[in-house]
Amino acid sequence: MWLRPMLPSDTEAIRELECDIFSDAWSEKNIKDSIESKFDYCMVIEEGYRVLAYIIFRVNMDEAELFRIATDKNSRNSGFAHELMNFMISNLRKMKVKKIFLEVRSKNTAAIRLYENYGFKKIGIRREYYNNPTDDALLMEGYIKC
Repeated sequence: MWLRPMLPSDTEAIRELECDIFSDAWSEKNIKDSIESKFDYCMVIEEGYRVLAYIIFRVNMDEAELFRIATDKNSRNSGFAHELMNFMISNLRKMKVKKIFLEVRSKNTAAIRLYENYGFKKIGIRREYYNNPTDDALLMEGYIKC
């Protein structure tokens, strides 16, 4: 396994994972825009030139927002999400980021459990935010300890 920065050449693989995992999959343009953004950090875990997991987060001064974290369905429970979360938090700590925000489907219990394990707390709800299927978005906030 290899943790490395996401490259423009990864766009197609990320898009395929997006379509397989999320009902609100990001477009190739969304992915490319994040890779090219000076505010976004995009990392992948790959094995044998195959992307198995990725994370996309944005830093703006002393706050951050987790946009995407995903693991290929056949690679779940392999620790990749923890590795990506640890990478993100370690780097946010170095950048002196104090808070991080995210939103997650209210029925995505595995993701909620992951975030709660990293100290995230629920701070709000956006009713019927997601479609296909309809679901609320939980807003969560985490603090980066120095």
